[in-house]
Amino acid sequence: MNKNFNGICYAPYPHGYNPSIANTTLIFFGSDVSYDCMAPAWGKEYTSKSGSSCNLTGPNKARNDIQTLANMGVTLIRLYDWEPRNNHLKFLDYCNSFNIKVLVSVSCYFVRPDQGLKDRNVQIPKLIDSFSNREKTDYHSAVVGIVIGNEPERNNYNAQNCIDFTTSWADIEAAKYANYREVLIGHPVDFAKYGAKFPCFGFWDPLFAVLDKKTTKNLNKRLFLAPQTYNEREYLFENAESSRKGYVDIAYEKYQKPIIFTEIGFDRLKPNYQQVVDGQLAGSIEYAAKNPTKLLGVCFFQFADKVWIPGTTEGSHGANTQGNDIMCTINFVPEDFTHWDGGKNVPLTVNKLIPTPLYDVVVKNYKKS
Repeated sequence: MNKNFNGICYAPYPHGYNPSIANTTLIFFGSDVSYDCMAPAWGKEYTSKSGSSCNLTGPNKARNDIQTLANMGVTLIRLYDWEPRNNHLKFLDYCNSFNIKVLVSVSCYFVRPDQGLKDRNVQIPKLIDSFSNREKTDYHSAVVGIVIGNEPERNNYNAQNCIDFTTSWADIEAAKYANYREVLIGHPVDFAKYGAKFPCFGFWDPLFAVLDKKTTKNLNKRLFLAPQTYNEREYLFENAESSRKGYVDIAYEKYQKPIIFTEIGFDRLKPNYQQVVDGQLAGSIEYAAKNPTKLLGVCFFQFADKVWIPGTTEGSHGANTQGNDIMCTINFVPEDFTHWDGGKNVPLTVNKLIPTPLYDVVVKNYKKS
């Protein structure tokens, strides 16, 4: 396994997407960017059952994000949402063709106690099947790990909910998927302190107090730390909380688990953002090269700005910003979808992305590593 992933967070929804209304449409239901119907954004071609199509040469042009990511030096994609009823094999196969690995996602819905958690014994097999290869004999070869949830404090679930879900995952793997690879498992956590001295520690303490004892399918040996940070290089690798030690060293010494930063970056609306990101990425790559068992890699946040909140601190972290020029428009029919839970059948309009100054910062660091 590659010990130094040059990763990126991938949720580049085009104009027309908004998470608050996504489930009222067929194309955006589940906020799943990596299934077949979203191929006009991530892939090189798509043809709807209606005959509406795009490719790399015609008037309706596919955006081909995966090719762009490969050109940037990206070797790992981190996803956020995943609807297991959708088809994802083409996305995973296409990532494989560029030697790009994927952190597939268990959406927050499945971990929340008021939503899918109570049905986890039914939902987990569906998720595992959707992460599997064509033959359903193993996880797809592009899958290097699974990220469960995202930022618990902001998404209404807690460490105990993660414990319940993850222990059930290991039990179901052992019972029904015994021959599957033991891929990495992480729980992305915002850089809040959760009552502890160092960020994430207050969440990790109760989480690992239980999961470290779960030996089923070697779960305890597969766990990785998945912090999400916007802190500068000095904090991460030199001096966290006046300790004279970097955060990564402190976290590894305490938990004895490798780290993948499932988000790392800085807001373009803030001063010196290019220098901060350059320091983060250069420091991470340098540290990982010297300490490959401690830091497996980083996922730069993010490939493209959040299209639904332009010009805000939440919408200005991208290596690309959202342009207004339309590359292609795809009209769907119900037969294009594997399911529909109500909602409108609206077209997908894929807009052009415009590189920001952070694009060159990411490429500079990823290409030379």
